[in-house]
Amino acid sequence: MTNPYDNATEKVSVLGPTLVFKGELSADEDILLRGRVEGSITHTASVRIGKEGSVLGDVTAKFITVEGRIEGDLHGNGTVTVKESADIDGNIYSPTVSLLEGANFNGTIEMRKKKADAAPGTSRSAETQEPRPASRTASGGK
Repeated sequence: MTNPYDNATEKVSVLGPTLVFKGELSADEDILLRGRVEGSITHTASVRIGKEGSVLGDVTAKFITVEGRIEGDLHGNGTVTVKESADIDGNIYSPTVSLLEGANFNGTIEMRKKKADAAPGTSRSAETQEPRPASRTASGGK
């Protein structure tokens, strides 16, 4: 039997809508979650929580896209994108965050660059900046 990843242009693991996973999930390839994870997700690549997907726990990855439900914190090393259909109760920590109109978000956002990425000559280091509360406009002022 051959490995389906041998000829695939994109290596994405899909966790289907009937899946319920309890524990710590980690991998190196991209993942699309359409089921439910009760525990943490740690990836070196991209994690996408589909519209029917949900996570009860923290998510850490280079790129995170949320279309479904999250009850926990998001730690993006690159970008966190929160789509219109997303429902998040938790904080977002990432150098780049995109929060689209219509998303339901309750938490704070901290956008910090790593020390090596900080611009030279800045008056305060990125590590000492105070977090700012997230704007509520994305959830329609709820």
